[in-house]
Amino acid sequence: MPRPDVIVTQSGNRGAVLAAALRDCGFRAEHMPLIETVPLAEAVSQLAEVTARDDAWVFTSAAAVRALASCAPAVARLQEAPAAFALGSATWRDLRAVAPNAVHFPGVRGAKEFAERLLEVCPPSRGFIFPRGRLALEVLPEELRRVGRRVTEWIVYDTVLRPEAADQLAERSGDIVVLFSPSAVSAIAAHPVRDLIFAPGRFAWLPFGGTTASALDRLGVRHLEPPPEPSHEALIHHLETLYPKGA
Repeated sequence: MPRPDVIVTQSGNRGAVLAAALRDCGFRAEHMPLIETVPLAEAVSQLAEVTARDDAWVFTSAAAVRALASCAPAVARLQEAPAAFALGSATWRDLRAVAPNAVHFPGVRGAKEFAERLLEVCPPSRGFIFPRGRLALEVLPEELRRVGRRVTEWIVYDTVLRPEAADQLAERSGDIVVLFSPSAVSAIAAHPVRDLIFAPGRFAWLPFGGTTASALDRLGVRHLEPPPEPSHEALIHHLETLYPKGA
């Protein structure tokens, strides 16, 4: 039985590299970025208000890191912060480029586990600054606030669905579609043809991590289990296990 085609929706060069690596492993893989992230200019004007307290910074997406990386005053405040944390190794790598002492928790999957680890390592008096996208899920702030922690949410980028890519997806079926963020799920859900794209059995949806899997769950979209960890290497091995060559 031939392997299904794989559609890699991760934006930028990392998505192209992943598609090429999958092809090297015998998959028919196509790079089809679905979304673009756009930094919000008005976020800079909120910097002083958002960072007024001596709180830790938390990031759940590399897009939030990139949205602030070109703003020197924001980077300076981030580097002066008592701590900075990232969910996932990919976000951590980008964060370390601007905040070398940033921390991530290997093996942690999803915003709920991330919140649990933050509560373990941060004293009760410490609040959190959460730069995020407009379509980000509320799981992390909800989990932190539930136990009385202060969370300042700061919308620093927007997620825009690329209409041409969504149209291409609407014309296809039978592929494995790899999704890399809850924002991508939300962007598809906001598209006029969402019911067609998310129709049961149309695609095999593969979330890159637990947070993206939760976003699909909230919409009632059935999906494959995510790889054991959110890395390209783990994803490729996961696909090879699910769809062995020559099976």
